[in-house]
Amino acid sequence: MSKIRELVLQYTLQNAVFYNGHADSAAILGKVLATRPELRQKIGVVKREIDLIVREVNGLGLKKQREMLNKLSPKLLVKPEKKQAQLPPLSKAVQGKFVTRFAPSPTGPLNLGQLLRAAMLPYMYTQKYRGQFILRIEDTDPRNIEKEFYGMIMEDLLSSGVRWDKMIKESDHMEMYYEHAGELISSGKAYVCTCRAEKFRELKLKKISCECRKKQANENFQDWKKMLGGGYKEGEAVVRLKTSMSDPNPAMRDPPLLRITDAAHPLRGKMYRVWPLYNFACAVEDHYLGITHVFRGKEHEHNTAIQGRIYSSLKWPSPAVINFGMVYLPGTKIHTRDMLEWVKDGKVSGWDDPAMPTVRALLRRGFQPSALRKFALTCGLTKTDIRVGWENLEGINRKLIDPLANRYMVVIDPQRITVKNAGVIREAKEDLHPDFPARGKKSMPVDLNRVYISHHDWTRLLGKTIRLKGMGNIRLGKTSEYKGNSIVASMPKIQWVSEPNARVELLTPKGTSNCLGEISLLKLKAGTLIQMERIGFGSIDSVHGNKVVVCFAHK
Repeated sequence: MSKIRELVLQYTLQNAVFYNGHADSAAILGKVLATRPELRQKIGVVKREIDLIVREVNGLGLKKQREMLNKLSPKLLVKPEKKQAQLPPLSKAVQGKFVTRFAPSPTGPLNLGQLLRAAMLPYMYTQKYRGQFILRIEDTDPRNIEKEFYGMIMEDLLSSGVRWDKMIKESDHMEMYYEHAGELISSGKAYVCTCRAEKFRELKLKKISCECRKKQANENFQDWKKMLGGGYKEGEAVVRLKTSMSDPNPAMRDPPLLRITDAAHPLRGKMYRVWPLYNFACAVEDHYLGITHVFRGKEHEHNTAIQGRIYSSLKWPSPAVINFGMVYLPGTKIHTRDMLEWVKDGKVSGWDDPAMPTVRALLRRGFQPSALRKFALTCGLTKTDIRVGWENLEGINRKLIDPLANRYMVVIDPQRITVKNAGVIREAKEDLHPDFPARGKKSMPVDLNRVYISHHDWTRLLGKTIRLKGMGNIRLGKTSEYKGNSIVASMPKIQWVSEPNARVELLTPKGTSNCLGEISLLKLKAGTLIQMERIGFGSIDSVHGNKVVVCFAHK
């Protein structure tokens, strides 16, 4: 045996033993290259060797895999203990006096990026410090929000295992914003600017103050009352904080605090026309809620600076701010506005369509709240943007659901065959779960004239002797010859379905597949986790008559 083959075999057996008899080529490649970096020069040869050995090893069965690994390298049977990710301590955090918040805007349901660092980690810190977690709906921009998303956000948090101690909506506190805006204007720390937006932008870039800035406080206060009374049209007046028009950071040069918007608010209608902008509403709310720690993306650092000036102008203490980087998963950097168009145009079935990177889509597919929590811990709170593969989250979820998911046969793109010379076989039996025989066995009816395998298996295995799992061995053809029931390690083992059966609609992020599944699937309830043999994990979406809809999770 070559040294490369021996190394690959050992790691393949180890991977199979650790993951219930199913080795994964990608994981083995990583192990091999980590041990022998020089093999990167022969990566094509290594990949081919891995693929061959994985097929061999996956056909052995878990018991045989353990025996072989014990002979080759017993030490590899010991699974190394992984250090559990922990929340690092936070500066200025005091037990029992920790208050933080998650502040989404109702522009859509939650996506995975929002949940991981902006919601899940602050929530876990609240538990660590026995503090208070507040859900604050930022709804002071009537043009970009919709009523249905208030409820969706709350549903997404609850279904992900996040519970809040208090929930508030910013639009309920308009009078409070007006009071403090008036205070800033009266004290000369803010002013009403009636410059056209284009003109002010030009002045800001040149570091020149506009004429409005020179008005006396009482004149500005009259203009403020005029704004509230409807004396200005949308776009004709904004309230600006007096900072410095020569500040090195253009964002800090007299930033706007409130503006006029005529759009109807989904909850407040047209009761208000003057609405606070993000930084002003955020600073006021954080103060009154007693927020001690703010978690926000590093792209908001200039907002943190603006809010610091607002706190200072109102003589309020500032909360501690923790900035974090973005978490990038392949395919998740999709804007909410784009997803909204997909939903409205019928390109997807809804916000929980498997193609969507939303929290509700992932939960529908069978990702567990505890997997999301563990994944959030691994992402941490560094300011560095991190790129992770779906396999990271899938690996965490797989460990959680593998013991829960019973095994069932499903064939994609069914190809009918007939089995001859098999005598009388009316049923086949297999354990519902190979690791938990106490759960019992499932009975699969057999009609030897109507056996279905996947078309993919048909094209690659035609003419070969294979094993139909639980039934027996055949030489594959349109009319397949029965070859007995002895188990041969090197023989390909495939799933099959006979009649009666269930029609299965398999929903995946890439589209829908029409399949056939074993009849026992019709007895399962919506939400049941299953493993479709040689296909992957999924969640029963619905069962109606002879049809089962399964939402695919991952392999």
